[in-house]
Amino acid sequence: MNRHTKQIIGLASFASICMAIGMGLGRTWVVGAQDHQPVSVSIRGFETQPTVEIAEKMIPTVVFVENTSYVRRQRGGSWFSDDDIFDYFFGGGQQPRQRQQPREEEIPTRTSGSGFFISHDGEILTNAHVVEARRGTENPRIVVKTQDGKRYNATVLGTDKALDVALLKIDIQNAPFVKLGDSNATKVGEGVVAIGNPLGLEHTVTQGIISAKGRTRNEVGSGDANLVAAFLQTDAAINQGNSGGPLINFRGEIVGINTAILAGGQNIGFAVPITPIKQILNEMRAGKPIRRGWLGISTIDLDHDYQDALGINQGALVERVEEGSPAAKAGIRRMDIIVGLEGNPINTDTDLVEGISSHREGDTVKLEIIRDGRRQAVTATLGDRRNIDPSNNLPARQPETGDNLRREPAGTINLEKEYGFTVSALDTQTRREYAIPDSITDGVVITNVVPRSSASDRRLAAGMLITGVGAKEIKNLDEFRAEVRKYSGRTLIVSVRIGQGRGRGFTDPESVPLPAMSANGQ
Repeated sequence: MNRHTKQIIGLASFASICMAIGMGLGRTWVVGAQDHQPVSVSIRGFETQPTVEIAEKMIPTVVFVENTSYVRRQRGGSWFSDDDIFDYFFGGGQQPRQRQQPREEEIPTRTSGSGFFISHDGEILTNAHVVEARRGTENPRIVVKTQDGKRYNATVLGTDKALDVALLKIDIQNAPFVKLGDSNATKVGEGVVAIGNPLGLEHTVTQGIISAKGRTRNEVGSGDANLVAAFLQTDAAINQGNSGGPLINFRGEIVGINTAILAGGQNIGFAVPITPIKQILNEMRAGKPIRRGWLGISTIDLDHDYQDALGINQGALVERVEEGSPAAKAGIRRMDIIVGLEGNPINTDTDLVEGISSHREGDTVKLEIIRDGRRQAVTATLGDRRNIDPSNNLPARQPETGDNLRREPAGTINLEKEYGFTVSALDTQTRREYAIPDSITDGVVITNVVPRSSASDRRLAAGMLITGVGAKEIKNLDEFRAEVRKYSGRTLIVSVRIGQGRGRGFTDPESVPLPAMSANGQ
């Protein structure tokens, strides 16, 4: 082997060693870098987006629902043809014609929504408001249009306005139908798909998430005191015409019926959860009325101020007990806090509404209440929720007015300094000044409210009546002062009545808390 060859071999060997060392170092560096990578999420099993498969399989289960109500109205001749003076001057000087008698006619009014099959033989779920008669008419004509364009006359088997749900039936066999899921198991942030017919655009698919659970009728914007559902909120786009359509999870299960949107919002929609609907399906199939339980109270959710005032962090505060109601017969009182129903905890007023509504008229239920700081059991036999009169059984409201007072160390109270308002006795002068009728004999009158005070923040105003402090009703100024002194700086709940204008009386008392003001104003 000559010298040149040895040099080549040596150089090659050296290069090989360097490459080996370099690869070893490189591998060590790569492994080290991989050990310090940020956390990543890998979605496996979705070769295509899940909404594609959901849309392909679920669209055929969704139907278009058309409601034709025939509205009666009186119709006569034109405005001018019924005018004698017009006929005389513009009718060639002839004597006025005999007026045409108005006649009654029926005008068709059409609205539409969505629905979906829940059985192979043509059962369809939709919203009750989609199929209800319009403008006081009776027996609207309900037509269902399936994806293939066929139209069927539908029969309404049953409705439940408390859940805003209706069960329809059409004459069809082998219809593609859905699986009803468990809305209680849904999680905030879970992906969902809405399918429906918004603004007549049939079988529109939108995607979003569950934005929130347990939305109350007040949050949804409904003043209907009969509604019992705690709605699911979603950002899947919902518009007019989506009502009655399904809200579907990524397993292809129905978790809600799309029902409402928040006016002025952007993709803030609401769906009735499917689980309570499943519980009444057999009753609707049989055409039986849903006789939900009714207790006969209105309640307030315990926000921070109420919790501070009462020393209780969960439950439903009784604001009003209807005379002669099951609650009144059971001995439930204003300012009781209901914390349990049939052994289940009641955390909010929504829990109580749902719990009572899951029972039926005539059921006897055991309630756990807290009264004056002590727990006790109360038994009530429920009435029929359909007896609710929305005019005098108002839904639970967010507090708008109220007061809180604090005792001075020496026992004297400067209401204006500490809480931002002053009161006076109910006498001839205050009655005349604030138009308080003689029929109202108990309470004290708010005479001034300081701007930017706690009282102002709670919308107290001169002329309002304070008729109670905590659970105690007060008759006069002395009783008011005596009750206020008992609270020693804690948030105090005061019942306030609001004047509705001269000659129109005052509202029922509203119980509202107000936190004590600090030295710098709040």
